[in-house]
Amino acid sequence: MISKATTVKNIQDKISGKDFKEAVKYIEKNKKDLIEIDYWYFLALCSRYQEKYKEALVILNKILRIDSSFARAYQEFGHNYTKLKDTKMSLKSYLRAVKFNPTLHASWLGILGIENLEKNIEELATSNVIYLKNLPPELKSVSSFIYEGKFKKADHLCRDYLKNHPHDIEAMRLLARIGKELHVYDDAEFLLESCLIFDEDNIDVAIDYIDVLIKRQKYAKALEQASKLYEKDKTNLRFMLAYAVTLQQTNNQKEALELYDEILAIDKLNPEVLVSKGHLLKTFGDVNSSIKSYKSSYEIDKYYGDAYWSLANLKTYEFTDSEILQLEEMTKDEYVNENEKIYMNFALGKAYEDRGDYEKSFQNYQVGNSTKKQFTKFDLALFKEECSNQKEVCTNDLFEQKKDWGLDSKEPIFILGLPRVGSTLLEQILSSHSQVEATHELPNILALSHKLNLRKVLDKTSRYPDILLSLSAPQLKLIGEHYINDAEIFRSNKPYFIDKMPNNFRHIGLIKLILPNAKIIDIRRSSMSACFSCYKQLFAEGQEFTYDFKDLAGYYNNYVELMDHWNNVLPNQILSIDYENLVNNFEESVHSILDYCNLDFEESCLSFYKSKRSVRTPSSEQVRQPIYKSGLDYWKNYESYLGDLKKDLRY
Repeated sequence: MISKATTVKNIQDKISGKDFKEAVKYIEKNKKDLIEIDYWYFLALCSRYQEKYKEALVILNKILRIDSSFARAYQEFGHNYTKLKDTKMSLKSYLRAVKFNPTLHASWLGILGIENLEKNIEELATSNVIYLKNLPPELKSVSSFIYEGKFKKADHLCRDYLKNHPHDIEAMRLLARIGKELHVYDDAEFLLESCLIFDEDNIDVAIDYIDVLIKRQKYAKALEQASKLYEKDKTNLRFMLAYAVTLQQTNNQKEALELYDEILAIDKLNPEVLVSKGHLLKTFGDVNSSIKSYKSSYEIDKYYGDAYWSLANLKTYEFTDSEILQLEEMTKDEYVNENEKIYMNFALGKAYEDRGDYEKSFQNYQVGNSTKKQFTKFDLALFKEECSNQKEVCTNDLFEQKKDWGLDSKEPIFILGLPRVGSTLLEQILSSHSQVEATHELPNILALSHKLNLRKVLDKTSRYPDILLSLSAPQLKLIGEHYINDAEIFRSNKPYFIDKMPNNFRHIGLIKLILPNAKIIDIRRSSMSACFSCYKQLFAEGQEFTYDFKDLAGYYNNYVELMDHWNNVLPNQILSIDYENLVNNFEESVHSILDYCNLDFEESCLSFYKSKRSVRTPSSEQVRQPIYKSGLDYWKNYESYLGDLKKDLRY
């Protein structure tokens, strides 16, 4: 019996030998030994080589129905359109191919074969052709595997290559890229630092290094590196973009916006930069300019889903009939990439919601969530186990024994709970006080927990939270100092700052051991309101429990039970705020919040909506309005579709 690998090899040999008719017969005869994409791909190759270009295009369309991001299919489109003298479609196809897999040498060459190219496209293609020409065959394969999502193959091949070429910069960079894709950021950081020791002027390494530093929340170092790169050449688009992104991440919003404008003056047709600019304008409250930037993005690339979702995510924008029609057509188009469709479905969910068509709205939210769920890794059983571990380790005895062992700082105020439950409103109220400033949803506590656990999954065999039992007073104090120091880049000179990362409720034990005087506010919304508000939100990253009703209910149930535990072992140390009560008894609630934080009352906290500070969350426009009660039971518009969610919620 011939193996599947042998079948593929035999087909490739027949095609290489230009025996195309025989290859087609062999493909048909051994169809059962081929995965469907390979079957159609080999047939398309044979059709092109036999100069049946239109037939090849029909076959290639069948591939995109299976996988709309299959780069080699787009490359074949490019080759066929080139033969058919359709320059516009060949360029579009090649660009789509290298978007999904930049290692396709033939696509870059195909681009260079097109006349009257834009200068930036020609320069990009030229640099990639030279790069790939000089890349050893093994590393070409590694790079291709990375873009095809075959990380295990890429990792093995890259490590084997490095055994014989231990100081090969490109191999180390690719291994770091694999680490980044697998979220092993500290390994990636170490590899890239090593690369820069051997070759301090390597631009690709420097840009990758900045990206990993941002991923590791080392914002100050990232800003330093990006600034250094930018100073070398202030007209280099890659340097400008790396610096702009880093400025944006470090709250240097005005400088970032100015730099995005400079980038767009050079690269006018960049939909990603236009969306990033729109996000910045949104944080400043300049909604009209933000809308204009988002629309410019989808006018350049109508399939760029993030532009539509960004409009929806303003929460105040209403889509036009023509925009809805265009979105409907694209979500039904089998050739549009699934990732782009996720954005589009969520945007349509919001569009129909605004029109009161809750059936169509829910249908789109449901499709968007179920598609997104396929790309997430949330495991409810592991989350339950994590919560159980916290309860077992973080007992009354632990907190009594290590009382006041951490850093004696009263600076941080933690606002936590679930996302989309009113935390931005609470942050806006507190940050309107003259003594308090908002920072970010800081990932520092989450990063500390992973560091204590040596990056392993949190389960029964974890070091964390068990390691909290053995940490000494100096160690806890040092960890507290690291947290305060890491937050400095987001702060000015106000004595108190807010950390609004909602997921920190999972780590209150760690927080109170390293920062015993920190204030913690748990803001909570009724279960149906909280869960459905999460369900109709497409998050930029994280919050992977929100795309499935069973996960949502399980997460909410465990959140409530873990908070009950924290309130039991840390009595009177956590302020619980009910969102509905905050809205209905606003002034009284504000006084309670300020009293808990030991802050004098200031009238500005009641008129929080007048604050001019930048707001980065989806609620940015909502918190620029006075308190309103219309959204309290908004989920009831969808009640007939939420039976499964309601059934699984215990609270």
